[in-house]
Amino acid sequence: MSKKILIVMSLFIMLSHSTVASAIGFKYVQIFDPKQDKVVKVVQLNDEIHNMVVSSIKDVDSLYAKNNPLTDDGYAIRVPIYPAVMVQGKCLNALVDNVFIIIPQHDAPFFMIFEDDNKLLCFPFKGNVNNLSKILDFKLKS
Repeated sequence: MSKKILIVMSLFIMLSHSTVASAIGFKYVQIFDPKQDKVVKVVQLNDEIHNMVVSSIKDVDSLYAKNNPLTDDGYAIRVPIYPAVMVQGKCLNALVDNVFIIIPQHDAPFFMIFEDDNKLLCFPFKGNVNNLSKILDFKLKS
């Protein structure tokens, strides 16, 4: 009886450990359309996307000027930052592991980043939306 329990526990540990290992390997960028209220495209994170977003957040030098920046149009892009990046700058001092790029139809694009204490901050996105569209293979602006 104890052999069966030992075997079952060993199999459980091996299966749960292998699941965690495979989940770490793949990170995905999600493009959300608020009009459809769903994720419309998923793209595997790659070095080009990662480097573009990380360099953009490290260049942040001001806060986004709008009081209520969220809209019901355009797209929201969730980009996981793996490995997480420590950003220490004039406006942002946080370990960043997720970045949300909001691209409204009629306003300037911006970042949403949660600081370590879950404080939401918004910053202008100074990156090139057309280049981001090409990398993601998805038309972000009309």
